[in-house]
Amino acid sequence: MSIDRPESSTPPRLLFCVDGTRYELVRKLGRRSSGELLLARRRHAKGPSGCVIIKRLCRPVSEKQKQRLVQEVQLAYRLEHPGIARVYHWGTHGDLPYVVMEYVEGHSLETVLSVAAMRQRPMSEAFVCHVVSEIADALHYAHTRTDEQGRFLGIVHRDVTPENIRVGVSGEVKLVDFGVAYSLLPGRDATTASILRGDIAYASPERMRLEPVDHRSDLFSLGLVMLELLTGRHLFDLEDVEHAARSGGDVLAADRDSLQSEARCEEPSWLPVAQMAARIERFGPEDVARATQGLSEPLRAVVHRVLQREPSARYQTGLELRDALRALLVVQGRPYGRPEAAREVLVAVKEAELLRESADVLEPDVFPGFPGGRTEH
Repeated sequence: MSIDRPESSTPPRLLFCVDGTRYELVRKLGRRSSGELLLARRRHAKGPSGCVIIKRLCRPVSEKQKQRLVQEVQLAYRLEHPGIARVYHWGTHGDLPYVVMEYVEGHSLETVLSVAAMRQRPMSEAFVCHVVSEIADALHYAHTRTDEQGRFLGIVHRDVTPENIRVGVSGEVKLVDFGVAYSLLPGRDATTASILRGDIAYASPERMRLEPVDHRSDLFSLGLVMLELLTGRHLFDLEDVEHAARSGGDVLAADRDSLQSEARCEEPSWLPVAQMAARIERFGPEDVARATQGLSEPLRAVVHRVLQREPSARYQTGLELRDALRALLVVQGRPYGRPEAAREVLVAVKEAELLRESADVLEPDVFPGFPGGRTEH
């Protein structure tokens, strides 16, 4: 049984028509604070059909929700990069705003992590270098965008997670869902300082401290994804970090109480805000060193740098991180790109399926917006 399959066993149901193009429901994928996600088939009056993702708001709809979706679309229209999923169309149907987005057929990194865990072996270093370098390049593009007058937009994705990164069937790697992104677009609805949007399991230390963040916060999040792909473990799952968080003393307890009273998450997480903040506050280079044991030394150095607590000590741009990872691929002496990435994911999925009679548990992960991927270890 395939994972992330675009088809459904139920007959398609018409959602709406736009200029002769039909949008038929394949299946519902789930809900997030930014809207309901649907997998749909787009059928043109003339020409081929294909799957798309539709994000629509659910009743009741507030003006703030509408404004957020409009802002997401306005931002997405400015992002034309092969490593970023596209937005095709925006409209309203039955008084509910919706947006039609690119469906990247393949697997999210959340699924890749799941199948790697099932077969009890993480992905190769080459695979991780390729995937992370592609996302670093996409992030650098987004981070450096300007408006029509050349004014810096200050885009920060704020939700770089395994759910929001997909590897297509041909090995293409794409970042999706800028629904909680920060930018300096005029008219932007500012996020309340005490609200943490996105998955806090991949938040940077400065973000968890409710401090202003910039593009380097996204790079830290990408570093956490990178480490998890390489080792099969999230950095803040490590026993040493958990022990330090539990025995941090009165100062840490006070910080946790303060954060608990100030901050709240828009999305559910596998740990309460205070516990995640404690783990992030207590991790250090020694934890990264323990987590990366067994990796090649050059790659360990890259992970160490991207996971520095202070933004000034990290890679300063996505371009720097991309170039460092691509240099490692060159040093290994054999090519690794889209065909190799697609083949490695396919092999991992088949190996995992051989170890399980059914992969049904993975099927909800058809699109990175679907909630509830992670549970506490």
